[in-house]
Amino acid sequence: MGEEALSSCPSALARRPGFALFLLGFLTLFLELCLIRYMAGNVWNLGYFPNLVLLAAFVGMGTGFVCHQFLAAPAARRGFALAPALLLALVLLITFVHPSLPGFERYAGSIGGELYFTSLPRSAPASSALLFLAWFAAPIAAFALISQLTAKAFACLAPLQAYTLDISGSCCGILAFMAMSWLELPAALWFALLAPLFLAVPAGLAARPRVLGALALLAAALLVYLDDAQRLPRPAGYPDRALAADALVDVHWSPYQKVEFTQGTAESATIHVNGLWHQCLLGAQEIASSFYRFVYEERARQPELPPFARVLVIGAGSGNDVACALMHGARAVDAVEIDPAIAALGERHHPEQPYADPRVALTVGDGRAFLTKAAGPYDLIVFALTDSLVKVSPMAQLRLENYVFTREAMRRAYDLLAEHGLLVFYNYYREPWLLDKLRETALAATGVLPRQVNAFETFTILTVERSAAGAPPAAPAAPAAAGGVQVATDDWPFPYLRRRGLAPLYGAALALLLAYAGLLLVLVRRGGRAGRLAGRPAPRLALKVAFALMGAAFLLLETKSIIQFSLLFGTTWLNSSLVLLAVLLLVLAANWTAQVLRGRLLLWLTVPALLLSALATFVVPLAALLYLENGPARFLAAALLTFSPVFFANLLFSVAIRSQPAAEHLFGWNLFGASVGGILEYSSMALGYNALAILVALLYAATVLLLLRGGGLRGRVESGCAARAGC
Repeated sequence: MGEEALSSCPSALARRPGFALFLLGFLTLFLELCLIRYMAGNVWNLGYFPNLVLLAAFVGMGTGFVCHQFLAAPAARRGFALAPALLLALVLLITFVHPSLPGFERYAGSIGGELYFTSLPRSAPASSALLFLAWFAAPIAAFALISQLTAKAFACLAPLQAYTLDISGSCCGILAFMAMSWLELPAALWFALLAPLFLAVPAGLAARPRVLGALALLAAALLVYLDDAQRLPRPAGYPDRALAADALVDVHWSPYQKVEFTQGTAESATIHVNGLWHQCLLGAQEIASSFYRFVYEERARQPELPPFARVLVIGAGSGNDVACALMHGARAVDAVEIDPAIAALGERHHPEQPYADPRVALTVGDGRAFLTKAAGPYDLIVFALTDSLVKVSPMAQLRLENYVFTREAMRRAYDLLAEHGLLVFYNYYREPWLLDKLRETALAATGVLPRQVNAFETFTILTVERSAAGAPPAAPAAPAAAGGVQVATDDWPFPYLRRRGLAPLYGAALALLLAYAGLLLVLVRRGGRAGRLAGRPAPRLALKVAFALMGAAFLLLETKSIIQFSLLFGTTWLNSSLVLLAVLLLVLAANWTAQVLRGRLLLWLTVPALLLSALATFVVPLAALLYLENGPARFLAAALLTFSPVFFANLLFSVAIRSQPAAEHLFGWNLFGASVGGILEYSSMALGYNALAILVALLYAATVLLLLRGGGLRGRVESGCAARAGC
């Protein structure tokens, strides 16, 4: 085969390439999820932008696959051995420097036109921008070092076989992390599991670098464990209130975020989320003197109106709103809290024990999903400080509560009210326009202008009362409402965005990413191996662009599926994880189909099926399925609309890659395209999610044209080291 071919398929991998590829797929996906969760929990305000870690992972993986031919087998093994040291350096930086995401003020941040809530003593320090470069670059480098070895294992097998093994390992990595999330196991165990995974990969490493790499990962796990034993300190230079000597610090890694419970200080027990102050657990005396009482006292001053006998609390947290409702005579309270760790802390530690009261029914789940299934009437529905600090998925721009504050959600809540029942909204709204937007959305949903009950500084309480006659049907919100705000809808669920639009920041990020890809393309073409890749023809430029476009389109399609499925069945971590797992299982199904059905007829059936199924959700939005009362029928219809385009997209990829002699190289460009798709997803802030279907269809149409131009759909050629003599 020659020296170049041997460097593409090291002897250690040639003996067991399938096993190596499976383990590397498991390791890569598990590490990706591990870093997304760990970094979002320990870098201030990164919980709002976990897609930055996902973007770093895709860029690193793409770099490793595209550039692996520049590393001979010994260098590839040494590079893989360096990855644990980089991960340890990243954990050291986060543990001892405590970086913060740039661009945030003391109580809020406005990035890309969207408002973010925070609770820091002062603005992020100037050094946060330099630190950002460090903690963003470290994952890129780590994934590049791991993926260059994965690419060599990929090159040892026929493309579809290699892709199947890689995705199978990824599926197992997702299942393993889902199990850890379900059990709420601490982050230290995530890092500890990486050590045996690193040791098990047959990379041909000598004993010493293997042991050193495993020790580096175990040292990282120890640092994470010790860091979890104390409350996350403020960023460097920030003052911090000292804890009492007997203070209890109880850290939980919920499926959503890092939750820190502190008790034993001079003040009330507190809950921090991802290092930011989130809520206090108040006793009866504190509740009686707080804002929680205002709506109950106002109703008591109106004896002609019925009391609040049946109450629904969306975003019940640790239980303050529930305790207040019980104190004011509520006979039945439905409490909905999405984070199981916060709900459990309320059950164990709240001084009034509201969740132990027989009048209370606690639901751990999504508020919008509860509203969809709830049976009224309620006398009072409280939207209780529902401002999460995390996103639904690292692929998307939606926070956990975004679908709770759309026009359609408010209309559903209004319909659940009894006569003279109240909707109550309160929060520290930070910006006047956000309060205007809430008013306009409620008005569009109910036909009733919200009334301000109380306000001090940026805190405001708004109420909407259901009249005896009921409100007239709400007219569709105008594109631009009063005050220059636009009403949030199920298609455009952005309550913290003033109006539709895409900030120049995201265009600049896309330009930087494309510039990096262009630089990499030039380096690959001029790197001494421009014509051959380990004895194989180099892919044409048209093919590289086609596979990159496929990656961008597929990530948009996957994100759209996760988000719109969340609208129907709840924005829970489990739903998002199951959709992601289902997508990978569809990859395996598409690979099997491409192996069994090899005629050109398959291609000409796949392309129109993909384009039509991708556009189906534009014609029939998934939100329309909310009106299907039959749960199984709604699930079946949603699955068909959601997963049909995903299957056909994977089938097109499988048909295209199975004939490529340098498949791992094209797979690298596909990963780069996925990172581009991650930035293109921000276009939903201007277009809404239904319109993404058009963008997906256009990208796939361009992909097919480029594949035809570049010869990417010609016949079937089995390739890889395993199919060549001497491997």
